[in-house]
Amino acid sequence: MRARASASRDHRSARRRAPARGGRSTHTHTDEISTSGRRRESDARRVGRDPWDEFFFRFLDPTRTYSCALWNHPEDTLEQAQLNKIDLALGKCDLRPGMTLLDVGCGWGSALLRAMDTRQVNTIGLTVSRSQYRYVRDQLVDRLARGHPCGRVWLQGWEAFDGHADRIVCIDAFEYFHHDSYGEFFQFAHHALPVGGVLLLQTIVGYHRDGRRAHAIEHTGIDDAFMQFLTGTVFAGGPLSAPTGRGPKGVTAYAEHAGFTVTVIQAMGPHYATTLDHWASALHEHRDHAIELTGTGIYNAYIRYLTGCADYARRGHIDVMQFTCTKPGTPH
Repeated sequence: MRARASASRDHRSARRRAPARGGRSTHTHTDEISTSGRRRESDARRVGRDPWDEFFFRFLDPTRTYSCALWNHPEDTLEQAQLNKIDLALGKCDLRPGMTLLDVGCGWGSALLRAMDTRQVNTIGLTVSRSQYRYVRDQLVDRLARGHPCGRVWLQGWEAFDGHADRIVCIDAFEYFHHDSYGEFFQFAHHALPVGGVLLLQTIVGYHRDGRRAHAIEHTGIDDAFMQFLTGTVFAGGPLSAPTGRGPKGVTAYAEHAGFTVTVIQAMGPHYATTLDHWASALHEHRDHAIELTGTGIYNAYIRYLTGCADYARRGHIDVMQFTCTKPGTPH
């Protein structure tokens, strides 16, 4: 049974939880993550706040956007860079007033709220996080009272969505899906869209052995250990997908197999490194409070993730890319 909020929408999946997003952790402080962290979570819930939300708010910008930002100018703040990225994604969707935009993995709603405010479109957000659901719901109620288009947030994953939308965005949520579901996701999106509809997918991608050779990317045993850490904690759904290729399948192959035409691929790797630098600096600045919320093990795991991925992005091991996927055909 799906849970819906009439004047709001839902957002991006539960990937924003502990570093072991899939319930597993290979970090050496596993005991502290599972005992100290849970004790703190229980204590925090008794006083009416979500410790994981509070943890993320220690390093996110005021829009509460947990995805790669885009610096149009070196002097842009992280908040402005996040709005730049959202505007870029929405612009590629060719949104028109009155359309319905589906945001898969909407998080705290920054993209869907921006679309309502600047594009005059109706929105549906999907999230499996109750705290994100409540936050987005409240934001949508406020906008509805001010005469904005209809916005809804649903407490469910994309697998349970059986409706339709004119456009779909999925911003840095795809990499947290289980690897076996990649093909099903693109089939779902293709079915939900009309002819001429657009799926804008922003995701972190990685290069496998042949891809590293083709791009002359040096790879060592230390890199293997860090990737094992990532896939055992942060990206627990499996290894990151490559952007292209068919053996193993890359993002474009999954999209094309579902019937999409991939019209634009935009790489954002340097911006991802800068985003991670901002997050790591802010989290370090709030170290004591972050540890009080979730424990030393989780704090250390996130610092390792943020700083290590920034280095990975600069060396070319990983990238963030926006894929514009169009459902071919002539609209009626």
